[in-house]
Amino acid sequence: RKVDRIHYPSEFIRRMFEEEIKKHTSGEVISNGVGAEFIRRTERKPDEYKDRFVVLFTGRYSKEKSHKVLIDAAAESKYADRLQLIFAGDGPLRKKLEEYSAKKLKIQPVFGFHTREELIDIINYSDLYVHPAEIEIEAIACLEAIKCGLVPVISDSPRSATKYFALDEKNLFRCGDAADLAAKMDFWLSHPDEKAKRSAEYMGY
Repeated sequence: RKVDRIHYPSEFIRRMFEEEIKKHTSGEVISNGVGAEFIRRTERKPDEYKDRFVVLFTGRYSKEKSHKVLIDAAAESKYADRLQLIFAGDGPLRKKLEEYSAKKLKIQPVFGFHTREELIDIINYSDLYVHPAEIEIEAIACLEAIKCGLVPVISDSPRSATKYFALDEKNLFRCGDAADLAAKMDFWLSHPDEKAKRSAEYMGY
């Protein structure tokens, strides 16, 4: 009530806030943005991943980020014996996620926090970015990935701003539905020409 303007990092959070207080506010939607260093570049996969599809998710290891949905989807994928998940981040659920992965997956995910430079390298040698989070205010991590031309598959959760980054339904999966996520991942990994075209579209997005 006492400020002149409110800065909202996404249209999603503006709508949520105004619905909660039942009032239109004087504000502007301005993304926090992505650093200029996030660019597409040729980055060779590490030797240990050269025969694998690398699928990246960047996010805190917490319940609302829904890592288990991606783990379940990887287990259901027709490429399960070639999928290398990378969970770039940190958080309280790391041990539980490692234990869950050990039971579900043939190839164990890589868990760990990375410097910005390391993350840019990972983005550029990854094959796909998956964002299964159920709750997300802005999803800078997804923006960083698509700015480098990495094609995303995003949860359509009504409590996430990230779904607005989907160019069409092939970039979305039903929130919490591992089978649907597996199908979307398999589509992109099975159609490299379409993935390359979509990558170019995201670099201009």
